[in-house]
Amino acid sequence: MYDRLLNLLKNKKRDTSGFKPHSVLRILVVVSFLLILTMACVSRFDRHPDEIHHFLAAKYYTSHFAPPEIGDPSVRDSYSVWGLSYLNYQWIEYFLAGKFMVAVSPVVDDPVLAARLFNGFLFFGLALWLITRAREHPEGLVLACFLIISPQIWYIFSYVNSDGFALFISLLLAFQIASPGSLTNKFLTAESFKWAPGTLFGTLIGLLLIAKTNYWAFLVFVAIWLASAFPVNRTTLRRFAFAGVIALSVLAFRVALDFYSSGETNFAGAAYLTYVSGNFEKDQNRLLAYQEEIAETPFKPSTIDNDLGNTYPGLKLRAKGVTFVQMFTEMRWLQISFESFTGVYGYMDTVSPKLYSRVMALIYLGFGLFLAGSAIFSRDRKSLVQLAALVFSCLLTIFVSAFVSWNYAFQPQGRYLFPIIPMIGIFVCANRRHLNGLAVHIFVFGAFLLSVYSFVFVGLREVNGR
Repeated sequence: MYDRLLNLLKNKKRDTSGFKPHSVLRILVVVSFLLILTMACVSRFDRHPDEIHHFLAAKYYTSHFAPPEIGDPSVRDSYSVWGLSYLNYQWIEYFLAGKFMVAVSPVVDDPVLAARLFNGFLFFGLALWLITRAREHPEGLVLACFLIISPQIWYIFSYVNSDGFALFISLLLAFQIASPGSLTNKFLTAESFKWAPGTLFGTLIGLLLIAKTNYWAFLVFVAIWLASAFPVNRTTLRRFAFAGVIALSVLAFRVALDFYSSGETNFAGAAYLTYVSGNFEKDQNRLLAYQEEIAETPFKPSTIDNDLGNTYPGLKLRAKGVTFVQMFTEMRWLQISFESFTGVYGYMDTVSPKLYSRVMALIYLGFGLFLAGSAIFSRDRKSLVQLAALVFSCLLTIFVSAFVSWNYAFQPQGRYLFPIIPMIGIFVCANRRHLNGLAVHIFVFGAFLLSVYSFVFVGLREVNGR
């Protein structure tokens, strides 16, 4: 073992077989799923970020198929102090969670547990699918590795929220991009046009379009990746266009439901963006008018517009004179975001020890430098282009999250950076031949063991309060 590590550090020995995930990783994924189930079963209701509002949104769809009309008194409890409900957004996961709750109700009496199990089921289904695909497509197990490198991944699959579904879809799409034998790659390379795999590809893109908007950075990455991987010709463009039409159809259908129910849409926060741009007119926007009516004073649009000093302290930092640099230095945006990427539970009040966060930071930094170095020293032009796409898209993800915190509400939450996970997964799949297997296994096993410590001895032990 010492000799292998020494050779790796000296870069004198290259593992010509590249990175091949060890079969024991399957067991670690199973352990991760059991930890998710444990958190779902033992944690008290609403001990997790906004769980009550997520749950009420899912519960609505146990007996409905279309979104509610804005101002519907039957869903008033689903609105937060911000004067907004998750039912106002385009996200489809609440509909799916509601129908899942109905399906399991004969065997799961507790509706909260049923709603939590929806996300647990997503993790189980994703992990099982990736692992079984690995028999013919090694990329499946490679991507499964990235389900076990942070306890925060397990955490978002253990309670009711909208983040688990977006990560689920992004990793399904990542497999389609990363595996040469996937349906999507066959669709893009086959001699004849096949509409079924193209429809699958477009549907996955469409589902991400109507998922959390931070995953749009992942779609940018996918677009850059595919543009660099396939020749620009009439056949390829036609197939991309077909997938694009399917994706836009998914988006259009969801937006149409909003217009059917309320005569307007809040797609991607469009209503609030209208307000921020200075075009706020209560008589022209029902959601903002309702927000003005029911939001608590520090969050009312009129307070933000006319009395910025009495708004919630974290709102509109830029307008309050906080510089972008100050948000990183004095307010520690990056540090808090990383901590919550790797081990913060509850309402951001249950935090892993600083030593843990520092060790995780070193492991992540070391792995990032290892990936970059492996691509650079390979002198493979394709790998270098892929590395550039990865770095750009990761920085874009971080910038967008920081920019929203600066311009809208200060929320340095690591889950907003999760689109980076499928990006790195695709990069590792494509460059396995350049990666020393021992180094990747050290990262995965090390991150897993630390994640177990944080999830068990911080998350499970303290999430209900000491």
